[in-house]
Amino acid sequence: MKISVVIPTLNEEKYIGKCLESIRDQKVECEIIVVDSNSSDKTVEIAKKYADRVLVNEVGIAINRQLGAEMASGDIIITTDADCIFSKNWLNNLCRHFNNKEVVCVSGPTIPIPEESNFIDRLCYWIGNQFIRFLHIFKICWFRGSNTAYRKDVFLKSGGYNPKMLAREDSELSTRLSKFGKTIFDTKAVVMTSMRRRKAMGWIKTIRYYLDTPIALITGRIYYKKI
Repeated sequence: MKISVVIPTLNEEKYIGKCLESIRDQKVECEIIVVDSNSSDKTVEIAKKYADRVLVNEVGIAINRQLGAEMASGDIIITTDADCIFSKNWLNNLCRHFNNKEVVCVSGPTIPIPEESNFIDRLCYWIGNQFIRFLHIFKICWFRGSNTAYRKDVFLKSGGYNPKMLAREDSELSTRLSKFGKTIFDTKAVVMTSMRRRKAMGWIKTIRYYLDTPIALITGRIYYKKI
């Protein structure tokens, strides 16, 4: 199986280099595709040092995840974020499950980068991961865009990302993908993410943001662009 990793970016010069280095250090080879939303900093310049393909497109995370997946040559598409870093077995732990032809989508925990986090950060992410695992037991698939893999052919059959969405595009997609086959949450496939947004927003606003996901997916009131 050929693997492609798709990363949307916007002004990520402080993080994108470490992210892409961490992917290149994986024990599994992969194609890296960066789709940038017209960054005003050096994100694109840095990305070109590591990525196989770098495209500058309009602003929109769902649009750019979709475009990257369509461009990808891999049978398996991995989606993550520019402010993440990874254990060296991350790709292997995600992709090994696709040896089972019934598996269409795989995810794993996202945790704070240790040196950027405190006890509350780690506790909140632990609770979030346990919540996703709990839902998955009951075949409710709300995976994160920071740490998800799927078969490209099934992705295309599902219709891909909803380009109108400003948020929740990852959980909404994984819900639709789960209708095509088996999904897996592998606790060994760990991604570490920056705490910069939490620090900027504070935990009250951050928790409110994450609570919006189940509320939106249950009620159908999802964030859309006005068209």
